[in-house]
Amino acid sequence: MNYKRVPELQSLLDAVEKKYGAPLLSTNDFNVLSALLKFEGRETLSASTLKRLWHYVSQETTPRKATLDVLARFVGYKDFRDYRLSLLGEATESSGLLDAYTLPAEDIADGGIVIIGWEPNRLVRLRKAGDDQFEVVESLNSKLREGDRLQCSFFFKGLPLVVPWVERGGQRLPSYIAGKAKGLNLVKTDG
Repeated sequence: MNYKRVPELQSLLDAVEKKYGAPLLSTNDFNVLSALLKFEGRETLSASTLKRLWHYVSQETTPRKATLDVLARFVGYKDFRDYRLSLLGEATESSGLLDAYTLPAEDIADGGIVIIGWEPNRLVRLRKAGDDQFEVVESLNSKLREGDRLQCSFFFKGLPLVVPWVERGGQRLPSYIAGKAKGLNLVKTDG
């Protein structure tokens, strides 16, 4: 599996920063996190590996499963697979039928509007811009900004929205997750 394309990776990095207690912004932060991983879990990840994961250095890399497993254990999961499943509320179930309102992107006409919302007080209006791509036309209390473009094939009410990339100002940003805790509480088309 190419983990560079896994949307849950950014979520895991955010969870690590939350447990660490601050954003990782300096060489010292990565050195301290490396030492903390060794101290808490008796597992070693070098500061240089951590810097590559956080794009602190520009070297392109695909993280190894073992690296992601160490970070998942740091935030309280058995491994990265368990962490990914937990985002969908399936940590104990490996499969099952999905009982959620589903809006496929292919059911939205080009130029059509979809409105999504999640707690607390997040509301985003998206315009379909071809294929599975959408442009943010309005964003209230969200990290998404007007003009951002993103890729999404399905919108599930009650589940988190996970997109593989967001493009802002011609620059591709990492994966994005909305409604991580309780999922989307609003999914509807406008019109």
